[in-house]
Amino acid sequence: MPASNRSQPRILIVEDSPVQSSIIQSYLKGQEYQVMTASTGQAALEQVSQADLVILDVILPDMSGYEILSFIRENQLRARVIMLSTLADTSFKVRGLKSGADDYLGKPFDLTELEARIQALLRQNFNPLEATTGRLRISKVDQCVYIQQKKVELSKQETELLWYMAEHPEQPHSRQELLDNVWGADFQGGERIIDVMMVSLRKKLGNKVIQTVRGVGYQLHPEEAGK
Repeated sequence: MPASNRSQPRILIVEDSPVQSSIIQSYLKGQEYQVMTASTGQAALEQVSQADLVILDVILPDMSGYEILSFIRENQLRARVIMLSTLADTSFKVRGLKSGADDYLGKPFDLTELEARIQALLRQNFNPLEATTGRLRISKVDQCVYIQQKKVELSKQETELLWYMAEHPEQPHSRQELLDNVWGADFQGGERIIDVMMVSLRKKLGNKVIQTVRGVGYQLHPEEAGK
């Protein structure tokens, strides 16, 4: 998987069976998805706000998948939901879909079909709001960056600038490239704003995280954050 995983959707597998969970997890990781797992409803509730899509088994040891689905919808979380169940009777599918599931897949199922359904749902509204690279976790929701567990507040423009550089870590960027891709080609200001932003980001994230490349511009070193 590449160092920056902004473009990979984050999928949460909520599955009581460790064998089934492992099979799905291994397959999806091979397709370049970020994957989290939970074997209980409580563990799922603790992670679901971070997910772009949830693969949700109906039967869990501590609560039903329907309860987790209700939690997702009542709290207006962004995750798409595919419910899984050996209960493939039409009435169960109807209940799942009426409860807010985006799709319902009966067991056993083919992994390629599962991925096709994942892709179809994510194409509808996948708009990643969080990026992780090295020691940095950037959140557009909070407009901040986390270094390990430490939260650092950023301005909107600092967030966008860091986000763009996190898509291409360890790659040098010219000032003009950064202006065009973060501020837009119509921006009337000069390149000096880039230098000002870099000084601010270094103060907040550590002097080594963004390094000057002589004759080119700037380069992000996410593993150096906080140093």
